[in-house]
Amino acid sequence: MKDHYLILAGLGLATLIMAWLPSVSKKIKVSSPIILILIGFLLFAADIPLPWPDPLWADRGLMYFSEAIVIISLMGAGLKIGTKYNWKSWKRPLLLVFVTMPICMGCSYFLGKYFLLLSLPSSLLLAAVLAPTDPVLAADVQLDDPDREKKYKGKIRFALTAEAGLNDGMAFPFSYLAVLVAQAGSWAAFNFTEWLWDKLLLKIVIGIIVGLLIGRGTGLLLIGFHRLTGIKTFDGFLALSLTFMTYGLSELLHGYGFLAVFFAGLSLRYYEKVSGDYKQKMHDFVHEVERFLLVVWIILFGGSILNGMLTLTDWRAIVFALIFVLLVRPLAGMIAIVWGKRESFKEKLAISFLGIRGIGSVFYLSWAFVQFDGFEFKNELYAITAYIILISIIIHGFTAPSIIRYFKRKTEKERQQKNIPAETE
Repeated sequence: MKDHYLILAGLGLATLIMAWLPSVSKKIKVSSPIILILIGFLLFAADIPLPWPDPLWADRGLMYFSEAIVIISLMGAGLKIGTKYNWKSWKRPLLLVFVTMPICMGCSYFLGKYFLLLSLPSSLLLAAVLAPTDPVLAADVQLDDPDREKKYKGKIRFALTAEAGLNDGMAFPFSYLAVLVAQAGSWAAFNFTEWLWDKLLLKIVIGIIVGLLIGRGTGLLLIGFHRLTGIKTFDGFLALSLTFMTYGLSELLHGYGFLAVFFAGLSLRYYEKVSGDYKQKMHDFVHEVERFLLVVWIILFGGSILNGMLTLTDWRAIVFALIFVLLVRPLAGMIAIVWGKRESFKEKLAISFLGIRGIGSVFYLSWAFVQFDGFEFKNELYAITAYIILISIIIHGFTAPSIIRYFKRKTEKERQQKNIPAETE
């Protein structure tokens, strides 16, 4: 029983600290994941008897845990985006998805094959798992309030929020590609046509349609039920229920659940007959759940690092991680948005640089290993991904708050010069 009480006390302390952490991180200009990972180090060093990875998680358990965090975060991301953002605003995140993401994947594949010396399927898998930016660890650089009609947080936050919501689902076809190539044994035996039409196109379209229909249908139900019965739903718990239902239903209907969840949140957010206060409450509820799960995940991640996760590969992984975070993503981002005229060079550089990697990558990696247990370099892939996440947490954790703060002050100064009130665009 002593171990049981130690676990409760340790997790309780960590989540208690999380209550003040967002405010503290803003004050000291350091993202909260850095502080959380230090707490994980301390709890591991204190020998708190948590189920620490040794140094790896069980594939299936890791898949389910990371899956839950990501879909909850994707629902939150969809609910954050308001109707203020028109088609021109969406061009930027779409370029990041359809230009930046493929460039990052191509670079990861070639570096994996010729620098890390991985096999072809493992190089493909590495490229796929590093494709998505993270909607969980990147919360500090995303929109933080769904009430966009009253408070405008800037183009950078919107671009990063929308990108994370979209590319977390768009990475799935390429994870399938790696698994199918590994199962086939070679490119020659791989059925490219089936992958293209089924895994790439059909499942994406179904996921988006299911998400849009469920989001819109939920909005109609909320309004219609109130009109027919007089009973008004005002429970933030609905957002969590909607998340799991949408994800499960989309997967059953042969769609990508990640895309469905994001578009369900987005569609519901755009349904203006549902009151803004209720949307705010739904967003706040899923945000609180996401923060709790994030505490647990990062603490265990920190323990896995101290327990030897990073020793499963060699120096090449460190070099690769630094190249990917500091060169590949920023350059690929600039290539995608360099011809945009509305943003300054500094804004483009900030959007390109802040491509944070995290829990989504871990999900895709564990998912692939559950689907096919014959991947070579399994331990190395886990360690390389851990290096990417750790370096991203550190580098972006120390720089992102200052970057966002700089552009926020710049926007406020421009509004003052134009005599525009701070609470409106």
